[in-house]
Amino acid sequence: MSANPPLVVDKEADSLEGLSKSKMKIEPRKVGIDFSDIKSKTFYCDNPCISAMWVGLSVSFPPGEAEFIKSTRAFESRITDDKLLEDVQKFSHQEAHHSLQHRLINKQFQSLGYDVPSLDKFYKKELSKRAEQWSAEKRLARTVVAEHVTAVMAHYALTQEEKMSHFPASLKALFQWHAIEEIEHKSVAFDVYRHCVDDRGLLMREYYYFVFFEFPFGIYMSTRFLLKELGIKVTWQHRKQLFAYLFGKAGLISSVKSLYWMFKRKGFHPWDTDDSDLVEDWKQKLAPHFQH
Repeated sequence: MSANPPLVVDKEADSLEGLSKSKMKIEPRKVGIDFSDIKSKTFYCDNPCISAMWVGLSVSFPPGEAEFIKSTRAFESRITDDKLLEDVQKFSHQEAHHSLQHRLINKQFQSLGYDVPSLDKFYKKELSKRAEQWSAEKRLARTVVAEHVTAVMAHYALTQEEKMSHFPASLKALFQWHAIEEIEHKSVAFDVYRHCVDDRGLLMREYYYFVFFEFPFGIYMSTRFLLKELGIKVTWQHRKQLFAYLFGKAGLISSVKSLYWMFKRKGFHPWDTDDSDLVEDWKQKLAPHFQH
């Protein structure tokens, strides 16, 4: 348990307002996507750095999302609101299917020469250590922070059409489907944390550590590992293109940095950014990929 005392929460007010602050229906969907159109190791603009970065992220999703589910459901017995309990169940179903689809695409990446098994084994080992050594509260806090970062990246995926157009069609569809569901459930872990833990000090420590160290360092190391195992020589031009992709005009970091930093604001809630209209629009565009 964190050494910091939890903030005082008005449980009576919570019960009157409802603990779930989700603004959208959380709808688990099954998709059918054929990933055979991914034929090149350097599938994103022939840039090995950007391509390997996204492969590394994709490999991290199955073990990461399993941890999101476990860390959130660990508090189910303490949730007193039926709607929030339902949110947790649907959040879990969405995350489980995300893992399934990413395992499928990761097999395609492996067929192209990426060392998916070694990286997957590393992620699983690290998360297993975390489960043994961390408190349930710390694990949930880290999930809340990671879900915030994922929701911001989901916003990027649905608003930067030109950047997304450089992906193979199947990978673009996967990321955009994943994005709409990440936005739908973006407040679930946060609402559980607020109800069951509500320690802002712990949450902000996890935010700063994850955003400024673990996440960027993890991306760097996984990208470097994958490229080394592929035997691809990276040029300064490749690095320059990666930097522009992250920090240039319409960059993955620069164009949505205000959304990343919103988390620091006192009284922040994930639905302070209302993406519901954006999601409704993309649900129609992606409907052909949904299985009924």
